[in-house]
Formats: sequence, structure tokens, C-alpha cells
Amino acid sequence: MSGKGRPMNTKNNCIRTEKTDTVLRPYEKCLTLGAETLSDAELLAVILRTGVSGMNSIELAQHIFSVCCRSKGLLGLSSITIPELLKIRGVGKVKAVQIKCICELSRRTAKQCASAKLKFTEPEAIAAYYMQDLRLLEKEHMILVLLDSKCRKIADTVLSVGTVNASLVTPREVFAEALKYNAVSVVLLHNHPSGDAAPSHNDIAVTDRIVQAGKILGVQVIDHIIIGDNTYTSLKEKEYM
Repeated sequence: MSGKGRPMNTKNNCIRTEKTDTVLRPYEKCLTLGAETLSDAELLAVILRTGVSGMNSIELAQHIFSVCCRSKGLLGLSSITIPELLKIRGVGKVKAVQIKCICELSRRTAKQCASAKLKFTEPEAIAAYYMQDLRLLEKEHMILVLLDSKCRKIADTVLSVGTVNASLVTPREVFAEALKYNAVSVVLLHNHPSGDAAPSHNDIAVTDRIVQAGKILGVQVIDHIIIGDNTYTSLKEKEYM
């Protein structure tokens, strides 16, 4: 019986070794050369740990990237939803949650790096701080940033969620929040799901109404920033306000 058992154990060990080698290759590369040398697929393979029948972990990672339809590569991965991930063969609940948690950590890291040098009087810094929150949203979101007398952030809030090409907000909503937090000044931001950060005529008109109302109430509107796909437009810089 022991003679019959040895080949079976050897075979199992070989299978286990082959699988382990396939999975550990990115680990070994990371340990030897550093994480920065790994491709996007190899990085994702480390998170996935295992593949599925017919695909090792790297091939599964490549397949996941290939089915991200909104954008290519890492941008597509960050925008794919858990239900969409669960439709991919080889991706269960654990892998789907791991992928989304890694994407969220990445988003928070980018935001924290931006916040370290953030001044709410500088459009570029403000846009960088909110870029990852807004750039991939499929509907327009209007964000209100409430500031104290030294232009430090007191809070921020989502004022409205609109359609694919419009967000609805009134001066009353803006200044109700400003008065609630005793804000001295505010910054408005909203995204354009098209990726084009150019302001529409409605964007300019709504901003003007809010600015005029702010003058009456003694609350300064510092800027209105439109977020596109890794681009932005400051209505203050463009002298629309």
C-alpha cells in the first residue's frame, strides 16, 4: 500500500508546486526587484492569489482588465462594480471585495497626498483633492466645500446628484449649508461625466446667481471648479466669476 501511495503523493506535490510557482512568480519578482517592476496584471495577480481552471492568476488578472468596459486598465478596474466582477468566471465574493478594497485604498492614498499640500485658494490643489472622487462618476454630482475665515475646510457635502449632463442646485441650498456650518466662504465643484471639463452656459449662469446671492449674505464664493477626466476648469481662473 505504501508503494501505491507514493506516486499519488508525488503527483499531488507536483501539482501543488506548479500552482504555487505560478502564483508566487509576481511575489518573487516583487521581493527581488520591487513592486514598481510588476506589471498591472502582475500586481492584480498578487491580490487574486489564485486563478481558475484554464487560467493562472496572471491570466485571470489580464482577463479582468480586458472586460472593464468603461475605461482601459487601472481606470476601468477602479470603476467596475462588485456585481460586474461577480459575473467574471473565477471571481467570487472574496476576490471582488479584495479588488474593490485595493481600489479604494488607492483612491484614498491619492486624496491624502493631495490634502497634505491643499490650499482652498488654489484651484489646481482643490481639483487634485477631489479628482479621484468625481472623475469617473456616471452622473453629475455637485459638491459644496465649506471654509472658515482662514480658508480651511470645515466640511464638504454633496448638494445634488443630477443626470448624465446636468446637476441641479439652487442658491438657497448652497447658503442653507453655509449658514448651518457658519462658513465664511465656499467652493463649488461638480463633475462632467463626459470627461470634458469645459463649462456649459448653464454652469456659468448658475454660478453667477450663487455668487450674487453670496454677496448679499456675506458669504464669498471663492471658485466653482468643473472636474473632467484628469482635467479641470476653474471658473475663477477663466474669469467667468
